[in-house]
Amino acid sequence: MQPEFYSYLKAIGLTEALIERVESIHKFYSDILKIPVEDIFVTDYIEQAGSRRYESLWFFSASFCMEAKNFVIQDNFDIAELPNHVTYCRIEKTEYDFINANDKSRLFIHVNTDRGVTCEFKASKENCDFLRKIFLNRLLVAPAQ
Repeated sequence: MQPEFYSYLKAIGLTEALIERVESIHKFYSDILKIPVEDIFVTDYIEQAGSRRYESLWFFSASFCMEAKNFVIQDNFDIAELPNHVTYCRIEKTEYDFINANDKSRLFIHVNTDRGVTCEFKASKENCDFLRKIFLNRLLVAPAQ
């Protein structure tokens, strides 16, 4: 995995054990697709008790998005071709100006594409800034003509 992936995972609070899990999933996708994985995102939210919960692990290449659902405890993998035309997008944000996140920031993005792909992303705290980047650079881009 790229060094920036490790930096990201540590920035959002993943433990060494979870980082090892991410490495194994990265290897799984890399071995199947035989193409470089270029970006990463982990969906997360804050539970009522205040602890952070990690849900889906996403990887992106130039041609595909890959989701490992409930990656902490399951092997449940999706692969979808990208880029797609976004046909619908819903953005819900709390305490987030879409520029700088804080400890109270929350962001939820739902995207539908013209190929029937539906993606849902959640982020809390500093992870909102990472989700904004994924949304703008990976999802909200027009496919090459």
